[in-house]
Amino acid sequence: MSLASRVRAWLPVIIGAGVLAIAGVIAIPLGGWDTVQLQSAVIPEQPVDEPYVGHRLIVSIDDVYLTDDFPDDYTETEPGESFLIVVATMEAVTAEPESPISIGPPNPFTIDGLISIDEAPGYDDLSVFLERDGTYLPVLNPGVPDTVLFVFTVSSSDYADGDQLRIGLTDATPEEADIIEGTRWIDEHVAVEVSITVRDER
Repeated sequence: MSLASRVRAWLPVIIGAGVLAIAGVIAIPLGGWDTVQLQSAVIPEQPVDEPYVGHRLIVSIDDVYLTDDFPDDYTETEPGESFLIVVATMEAVTAEPESPISIGPPNPFTIDGLISIDEAPGYDDLSVFLERDGTYLPVLNPGVPDTVLFVFTVSSSDYADGDQLRIGLTDATPEEADIIEGTRWIDEHVAVEVSITVRDER
C-alpha cells in the first residue's frame, strides 16, 4: 500500500482526534470534560419561600409535612399510609385563570417517585386544595397569589421527620396553538430545585 493510500485510510481517525483535541483545549478553562458535563446538568437552587417566576405560574415552596389529617376533615388514612402535604404559594401570570394541576401545561413541580413533569398522579394519590377556604381543585386567578395544598398519599415508611426533599419547579415556553385557538406549552423543563426539610405533624 502506498503512503498516500495509508494516509487516506487513516484520515477519518486523524480528523476525529484533531476535533477531540481542540474540544479538550476549549474545555480546560472550564475545568475539563467532567466539569463541562456537570455544569450543563446543574439545576439552579431556589430558596424555600422564594418565588420562581415562570411563564405560566409564580411558585414558591413554603412547607412540606407529614400528617394523618386530611384537609377535608373527614377522609382518613389507610393502615400504613400517611399524607405528605406540599404547601405552595402560587399565582397565575397568564391572561386567563390557571389550574395548579393541568392536563396541558407541565405540572408546577416534580418530586421523585410522586409527581413527574408531564404526568400527574391519579386522584387516589394526589388531591389539591386551596388553603384559605378548602376549595378542591382550585383555579388560580391572574395576579392573585394563593396558598395551595398538594396532598399526596404515601407509605408511612417512605418519609420521616428531617428528611430532605428536593422539589423541582418547572417551566415551559408559551406558543400560539396551530389548530385550536389558545396557547400550547413547549420545552417543558425543571428550571430550579428547592431543597426542603420534611416536618412530621403526626
